[in-house]
Amino acid sequence: MNQPTAHCANRTVHDADSHITEYDGWMEDYASEYVRDNLDKPFLKIEDIPELKPVIAQAQNRLAGKDPDLTNLLKSDLYGSPGKRNLMAAYGAVNSEERRDSLDIAGISSQLVFPGLVFASRFAGSQDPRVVYGGSEAMNRAMVDFCAVDNARLLSVGYLSLKDPDMALESARQAISMGVKSLWMRSDAFEGRAPSHIAYDPIWALMEEARVPIVLHIGSGARMPEEYKNTGVKRMLDPRSMNVETTSPKDLPVLHHSIERWLTCMIYDGVLERFPNLKIGLIELGANWLPACMQNLDLGVSELGKFDLGLKNLSMKPSDYMKRQVRATPLHVEDTGWILRGVGKDMLMFNTDYPHPEGGSNPFGDFERSLDGVQASPEELDNFYANNFEDLMGIT
Repeated sequence: MNQPTAHCANRTVHDADSHITEYDGWMEDYASEYVRDNLDKPFLKIEDIPELKPVIAQAQNRLAGKDPDLTNLLKSDLYGSPGKRNLMAAYGAVNSEERRDSLDIAGISSQLVFPGLVFASRFAGSQDPRVVYGGSEAMNRAMVDFCAVDNARLLSVGYLSLKDPDMALESARQAISMGVKSLWMRSDAFEGRAPSHIAYDPIWALMEEARVPIVLHIGSGARMPEEYKNTGVKRMLDPRSMNVETTSPKDLPVLHHSIERWLTCMIYDGVLERFPNLKIGLIELGANWLPACMQNLDLGVSELGKFDLGLKNLSMKPSDYMKRQVRATPLHVEDTGWILRGVGKDMLMFNTDYPHPEGGSNPFGDFERSLDGVQASPEELDNFYANNFEDLMGIT
């Protein structure tokens, strides 16, 4: 059931959020001996969960070509097939040639391809900078390698740590030279430095010139503090859950809090003023909060800007910087039409989160129904499905 919706007929469609599924040993295959020896243990090894062994065996069997019926079933309904919940078996989750084929099946021109959660659990939190930046290099090479089958359509997302500004600049140069198309960063402050610290300006200049955007994704910053989850009662999870990004309902309403702090710094401290062509993608963070965020940013400047001389250097309203340089993906369960009316035509992007199940069984239909509810114009639809993504990625 991969029938195109009316919105997508005769219209270019880009997908601003998708993922691969990493298999056991994925990091080690690309890491140096030193990094391999010093990687942190993964916070979750699905291969060690007894309840998931049949699921993994099913995936391995299909990927080995021994279950063509399952492959055909997955291809016939990329987003809605129950087999998609087996993230390793999902069509194109592990095999890059399948991923390229999945774009043709879905009618998608190009797609941002994110890693899973490897970086968070293996190297990004290390206290050893050789592991942080060596791990980044390994993961970035792995992502470029996966997308190499068609790197004009499969657009690799790499990782950049800002723990050390000088090492981060070299890491960014390295990632861009190897073919990474966007750089995923955390929204937290590092080593007492704001995200907008002038020590990072050479990085922003490099990325702006290379037309490589910053992307912030779910998992980019602090969520609900752990003490707020300590109720004295053990939380139980379905052992069949294979995606740990959004299994905590308390995290969802506050996903954007650290992102808003980051945006406030980048706009108020003049980063987007100094680098007007630096683009930012807010991916899988929802978008219901964006209209209020933009109003609050404007309010802060109009009121407190009377006393903060630095804010007087801004040449436009904060919300205008957002419209010029920030693009975002609404969740398919949000009222995208309502958000569109709140932020305007230049920010929102279509996305599937494929193959993660929270991307929904019919993202095309979900977005179409919501946008039709506000009678989105042809220009607004063109921007949502294609133009805003192309602006983010520097596609001409």
